[in-house]
Amino acid sequence: MATQHRNGRQFLAFFSLLLSGLILAGCYSSRLEPEQISVGPPPENFTPPARLPQPSPFIPGLSGEGQALPLFFNEQAPRAPLPASIEKVSSRGLDLTFLLFDERSYHLSVADKKEGPDTEWPTAEAAAMAHGALAAINASFFDPEGDPLGLVIENGRRIGKWNSNSSLTSGVFAMEKRPRLLRRQHWRSFSPTRHLIQAGPFLVENGIAVGGLENQKRSPRSFLVWDGGSRWALGYADKASLAELATALAAQPVTQLDITTALNLDGGRSSDLWVSAEMPGGPLNTRTLWNRPVRNYLLLHRQSR
Repeated sequence: MATQHRNGRQFLAFFSLLLSGLILAGCYSSRLEPEQISVGPPPENFTPPARLPQPSPFIPGLSGEGQALPLFFNEQAPRAPLPASIEKVSSRGLDLTFLLFDERSYHLSVADKKEGPDTEWPTAEAAAMAHGALAAINASFFDPEGDPLGLVIENGRRIGKWNSNSSLTSGVFAMEKRPRLLRRQHWRSFSPTRHLIQAGPFLVENGIAVGGLENQKRSPRSFLVWDGGSRWALGYADKASLAELATALAAQPVTQLDITTALNLDGGRSSDLWVSAEMPGGPLNTRTLWNRPVRNYLLLHRQSR
């Protein structure tokens, strides 16, 4: 009797398993692939439903959710190098002369007289000619003994001493990987600097005239201008106080150059800007009969290719 009962249970289990297989097989065989589906012709007067618009992909950072993704991003091309030129303009009643250039086409270097102002090249023109330069301007200040008032670096050679006290050395022109104008506290002595002068004071910073500058003594002025990018200018003012010159430069008198930073160089009888006839708009010479020899110059050269 127990044997018959056990056989019955085995038969029921086998029958249930067989039945499940048949059901699953039927379900599988009833599923048709899309290409197997046969669709008859649509009924008369049948109008297909309107196709719903598909939303454009949402890209984070684009304005508006669902904005269409552009095929490409139109990046602004860098500006072409500024062509060198001499510009003479008037600003706030001052006559200003600029030699505009682009650091991608030209570069500045320092030429210092090892034995003092009264030796070697007596003028900016002589200094430029001796070094194969296209232009030259008097550079940093010097004391009554003819020694530099601050640090000078000429082709890696250090001359003079770092001056952290005088307003006439509060700014730095430094030729490192690229040329820069910066406050003296921002220059690092371990920087790989090829050429450097300390000069001052700053006339313009961040496009704004520096306040508190001397406003009584009107003299010839030499200065250096930078747009913060690749555009520069050597500059000369026939007669101006420091405050007047700062205001005139901050008024942005040159359309080709945004004056972001301007640094005053040695002025008065030291002011001396010379430009070769090889430069567009040249030649130019601002030197007068009463000029005196100076300690060093900034020279302009064409970039070697």
